[in-house]
Amino acid sequence: MTLLLSEEDVVASLDMRSTIDALEVGFRSLAVGEAVNRPRSHTYTRRSPSTNYLFKTMDGSIPSFGVHALRISSDMVEEVGERRNKIPAAPGNRFVGLIMLFDIDELVPLAIMPDGALQRTRVGATSALAARHMARTEARTVGIIGSGWQAMTQLEGLVVERSVTSALVYSPTAAHLDQFCAKASQQFNIDVTGGGSAQDVIDQSDIVALATNSMSPVIDGSWLRPGLHIGSVQGYELDQSTLQRADVIGVRSEHPATHHFAPGQAPKEARQEPQLDPAVGAKMATLGDIIMGRSGRTSDDQVTLFVGSHVGASAGLGVQFAAAAIAVFRKAQLSGLGRELPTEWFTQLGKP
Repeated sequence: MTLLLSEEDVVASLDMRSTIDALEVGFRSLAVGEAVNRPRSHTYTRRSPSTNYLFKTMDGSIPSFGVHALRISSDMVEEVGERRNKIPAAPGNRFVGLIMLFDIDELVPLAIMPDGALQRTRVGATSALAARHMARTEARTVGIIGSGWQAMTQLEGLVVERSVTSALVYSPTAAHLDQFCAKASQQFNIDVTGGGSAQDVIDQSDIVALATNSMSPVIDGSWLRPGLHIGSVQGYELDQSTLQRADVIGVRSEHPATHHFAPGQAPKEARQEPQLDPAVGAKMATLGDIIMGRSGRTSDDQVTLFVGSHVGASAGLGVQFAAAAIAVFRKAQLSGLGRELPTEWFTQLGKP
C-alpha cells in the first residue's frame, strides 16, 4: 500500500530530533559518495511584471534508508522591492507542494505528502545540524533575526540541539516580533525576548539564525565577534563583509540550483546570483565534509557561517527531503496515520 498523508498527518508525525538525526545520515552519505542528489531546478513563467509561476523540483536518494524522494512545488511568486513573497493562489488561498517517497528496490511510491510543514522543519533541522558541528561546544546563547515563516523552526532546532534556555529576537515589524516572542516562549518553555536591533542580537548571542525573506543584507560583517556561529536560510541576507569575515563557510552542496525562463523574463532572484569571490570560495566546505571532520572550526575564536547553498538564493537538496520524509513516514506508520492507497494505482504492466 502507498500511504497518503494530509498536512495534519505530517504535522503530527514531525519530530525535530529525529529529523536532525536523519539529515545527519543523509549528509554523511553524500560525503562518502553513497547518497545521490540532483540540484534544484526552477522554471519561471511570467504572469505579470512582478509575478511568476514557479515550478520547482529536486530529488535525491539515501541507500541506507532504501528511499528516493522527489519534491515538487507549484508556486506563484511575487517580487516587491527587496522582498520575494509566495502568493497562496490555489483555491481556498492555499499553496501547492508535494513530496513523493519511493522504495529504491521495489520501485513503488511508499508515501505522498504535502511539503509545507516538513519544509520548515527540514530547514530548521539542517541549521541545527550545522550548529551541532560548527558552533563552539559551549555556545548556548541564541539570537534570531526575523520573525516570519522560517524563524520558529530555526529556534526549535537550536533549542533541541543546544538545550537553549533563552533567546533574543529582532524583527523590524514590532507586532510580528511581539507575537513571535509570546508564541515561542510558550511553545518551548524558555524566555524569548525582543532585541532593539539586529546588531543587538549579534552582540548578545553565541549562535545567530537569520530567517528572513529579504533580498538585501540584514547584517553587517563588522558586527561579528570572534567565536560567533551564524546560520542563514538564504544568501541574500548576507553582505560581502560577512562572507569575508567568516573563517569557515558551510554549504549544503557545491552545486547551485538552475534557473529556466523565457528570454528577457528572468526574475530578480535568477538575475542576482552573485559572483563567488575566489577567496570566499576557498573557505567553503560542504556540510557533509564538516560532519566527517574533513573541514570546519579549528579554534574557538573563529567565526563560522552556514549559508545553505552557495551565496545566492536558497536551494534545498533532494537528499534532505528523503531524510525528512522517511522520518515522517516511519512515525506516521507507527501512529496509524494517513490513508492507504492501492500501490497498483501507481504501477503498470506496460513498459514506460
